[in-house]
Order: sequence, then C-alpha cells, then structure tokens
Amino acid sequence: MTTRFSKNVLSAGNSAGVSVFELLVVVAIVAIISAVSIVRFQPATRSLKLAGATRDLSTLLEKARADSVQRHGGASMVLNDRYGYTANIDFNRVGSATARNIALPLETTLRYSLPPATTSIDPAVTPLTINFDWRGRTTQTVLITLTDSTLNNFSSSVMVGPAGDLSTDTSVS
Repeated sequence: MTTRFSKNVLSAGNSAGVSVFELLVVVAIVAIISAVSIVRFQPATRSLKLAGATRDLSTLLEKARADSVQRHGGASMVLNDRYGYTANIDFNRVGSATARNIALPLETTLRYSLPPATTSIDPAVTPLTINFDWRGRTTQTVLITLTDSTLNNFSSSVMVGPAGDLSTDTSVS
C-alpha cells in the first residue's frame, strides 16, 4: 500500500508558531492600550466614589430626620472633621441614638457653609451639629460640600433646609 502526501506539507524550516519578536510586539501594544485605559478610567472612578459619598451623606441625613420624627427628636449629624462626620442615629433600633463615625473616600474632603453666607467653613476648626427636632426640622440651612482634590477640585453638595428638606447636587463626569 502506498501513502500519498499532500504538497502542502510543512517543511522543518517553516514553523506554524510565532516568533519571540512578534510576541513582544503584541505584548507592547496590549500594555500601551491598557495604560491609556487606566489613565482614562481613574477620574471616572474617583467621580463615582465622590458621588457615592454624597449619596451616603444624603441618605444618612434623611435617616436621621426620619429617626428623629419616629423617636420624637434626638437624631443629629455632627460635622466635626474634614475627612468624615458622625451620625447620631438609632442604628440598632433600640430606642436611643448611637454615634457612628463615617469616613469619606481617600482624597475627599468635607466643608460646609451657612447660607446666605458663602464662606466655606472647615469642620475640624468649627464643628457643626445638625439637630433634627420631633418634626424632622432643623434650626438653620446648611450647605455641605464634598470635594475630591485629585479631580481638579470636583465637588458635589447636599443642602439641608430648615424644614428638614434635602437637596443633592451630584453629577458623574
């Protein structure tokens, strides 16, 4: 019996793999594309973290307000640090408020102002307590601003009105 071979049989000098040089070129291209993607992805991630921190602050303020109405007063938020704040809320549902320190994401700072004044106040220097009464109201209007220093001072804010109403200004870029 005779065996027939195709004319397309590979010779020993013609390999079907890739050379080390070709592999290095592909790895270099992938590395360049990855580096460009990471550089563009970091600001978006920082922006999302700032928006999340603002939503968390707004949520805790709303929870403090609802807790104060439910328990007929006693819930508050204390702005006492530029890198976080303290929530005094009935977290455990036992009938009394407990303090919980909330830290902001890295490179995010907190400041406040008391409208109509536009002066930004550092809470580490002048702490502020936002007390909610039995109707969920506060005694003053407070504008709380969260700023990310790595995003060219990108900021978002939460305003607490004297009626206890909240308005949040967040955007993702």
